[in-house]
Amino acid sequence: MKENVLRFNLYLGLGILLFSFVLLFLDVGFVKRWFFCIAWWSFILALDSLNFRRTKSSLLSRPAKDFLFAAYISVFVWLIFELFNLRLKNWSYRDLPPSLLERWPGYFLAFASVIPAMKELSLFFKSLLKKKFGLFRIRMTHGLLRFLLLLGAISVFLALARPRIFFPLTWLCFIFLLEPLNFYLRNESFLKDIEKREWSGFLSWVLAGLAAGLLWEFWNFWSKSHWEYSLPYLNFWRIFKMPAFGYTGFLPFALEIFAFLALLTNFRQRLQKRMILKGLAFISLLFFYAFCFYLIDRWTLIP
Repeated sequence: MKENVLRFNLYLGLGILLFSFVLLFLDVGFVKRWFFCIAWWSFILALDSLNFRRTKSSLLSRPAKDFLFAAYISVFVWLIFELFNLRLKNWSYRDLPPSLLERWPGYFLAFASVIPAMKELSLFFKSLLKKKFGLFRIRMTHGLLRFLLLLGAISVFLALARPRIFFPLTWLCFIFLLEPLNFYLRNESFLKDIEKREWSGFLSWVLAGLAAGLLWEFWNFWSKSHWEYSLPYLNFWRIFKMPAFGYTGFLPFALEIFAFLALLTNFRQRLQKRMILKGLAFISLLFFYAFCFYLIDRWTLIP
């Protein structure tokens, strides 16, 4: 029964996506405002089905709690970058719903799509790499791992201290900070794969970042509720609403998403049998989300 549903999701997702485009061009107000969320979630549904058809593995083919976990922590991960943007001021949100009761669920649904979308895209690209993709091997010594951690800390400092010059480090710093931790904790890690001369996972996530970036900007271009980028010194040659050079940030951003997902999955496993701590973590995140949504309304949203 579940396999039939997973296969049917390809038609359901594509059907919703195509129908939303029709309603968009018919100028249906609800669809224009919510098009970004409708497009992403219908695309995730269709791609999940395609991944299942190709490899018998996808996010929705696993226990539902795994998918819900990925969506829930996706909001947390993206809000970290929203906090950075309070200092960077690289993007702003425009024409969002005036009602908080509509706008905040919109934030949640949009941000919750980040990790599921990139995970599904990485699974898809990895399925295309039929042979192992090996470039070279790097031995991860303690000295190298400590150097990466130091580089990550310096990158955070520079990005926040001099954002007009060092804002690109926002899309690199969490690779340097989190990947050594994942390596030490024996989580999934690109560094671990690279030490084994196995680059397929790395490449699949980089391609996922590029594809997700193009889709993010494409969906955003057609949506009434949208964001706009303004980059210091590089604010030209726009593709959709994004300066061309801005697309380079999506590649390392995908690696940051991978690193966050691996680390938070480890924390989830550690809390597996600690129901009180899990409940406190869930509630704490809700308060964190509400606080960050308030900050976005106050500083990033342009009415």
